[in-house]
Formats: sequence, structure tokens, C-alpha cells
Amino acid sequence: MTPTPASTSTPTFDGATQLAAVSRSVRMQELDGHDGVVITLTQTFAAKRSALWSAATEIARLAQWFAPVDGSLRQGGTYQVQDNAHGHITGCHAPDSFTATWEYDGEHSHIEVLFAKVDETHATLTLEHHSPTDEETWPKFGVGATGIGWDLSFASLAHHLATGTSVPLETTSWVQSEDARVFLVLSAEAWADASIAAGSDEADARAAQKRTTDAYLDGLNASGA
Repeated sequence: MTPTPASTSTPTFDGATQLAAVSRSVRMQELDGHDGVVITLTQTFAAKRSALWSAATEIARLAQWFAPVDGSLRQGGTYQVQDNAHGHITGCHAPDSFTATWEYDGEHSHIEVLFAKVDETHATLTLEHHSPTDEETWPKFGVGATGIGWDLSFASLAHHLATGTSVPLETTSWVQSEDARVFLVLSAEAWADASIAAGSDEADARAAQKRTTDAYLDGLNASGA
């Protein structure tokens, strides 16, 4: 993804607390006749389910915490995330769930996003990303390659809902802060833990954790050059 110029204002954001608020799991599953993996992130937010649904499904709101998105966000519609994935909306059941294909750099995967009411002021968001495990990227980077990106998205959503900010966290100067680096390190570790819990070899998972961490940190260094 092409980095977006960072805002000069560094938001106050506790990355470690945010990471601890997310539950993560990994499971291996066949995808279109090939080996695949499903990563799941779940977080409860201090927001009504209707507000959470709006934040995740309206183009104007997505630009405030995720990225600029073009397209028609309805069942059967298509979308394009700026400098990132594109795909089709394969299912939409407001305000409970939606599903979509997720196509990026020649790889075809899909996501399922669920919204559950906890009470009048809290709702839970669950995202499942179903991806193939190719012979090149998967052994090298494992689940962290995808998982860290979604951790960053959940963090930006949490920051948006808590503060009302209209700028995605990754486009602020936070990405050049020490907290951002700690966030990436801890996220990679958390995904390695989840992969090991799912049955991955520990040595392989830790090696992938290090390579993924290094790749993301190199990306931060390049964007700040």
C-alpha cells in the first residue's frame, strides 16, 4: 500500500490497551479446494450496534477511520479501497452482517463481518478473513501479514469511535511514534501466539513473527524517510 502523508498532529492513543481489547483466533480451513486459513478478530466497542454498522458500511464514515472507498456498498455492489483491495459485496443483512470478496495483488480471499448488540450502549464487531495459504508468503510471514493490518484497522476504528476524529490513525504522525512501533511488535506477537494455539509449529511461528515485524517496521521507516 502506498503510504498516505501523515498528519502533523500526533493523537494520544494507547496501543497496548487497544491490542488487549481484541480477541484473536486462527483456524486452518480449506478454501476453494486449496489449503486456507481463517483469522478472526473480535472487539466490543462503547457504541450502539447501529452506530457501529454505520461506521463500517458508509463510504463517508469509512474514510474517517479506514480509508477512502469507492463503489456501491450494497448486496451485489462492488468496491475499491484506495491503494488496497477491491471486491464484490456478496451478502448484506443490516444491521447484523455483511460478506465480501477481498481481492488484492492477485490473491482472492473473502471477509465476513458480524455486528452483535451487547446492550443499549455497547456492540461487538467480529471480522473473519478467509485466505489461501500460498507456498511463498504463508511460510515466510504466517498469519501476521494479514492480522497486523486488521489490528491497525480495529485500532483506528476504536480511536474514531472514542474521539470522533475524522482522520485514519495510519495517516497521522502516530505511525512514526514509538507507540506505533510497540503496537506492531505486540500485534505480531499476539498473532504468533494465536497461530501456535491453532497448531502451528512454535519455531516456525516465531520466525514468521520476526520477519513480519521487521517488514512492518521497515515500512514505517520508509514512510518516514
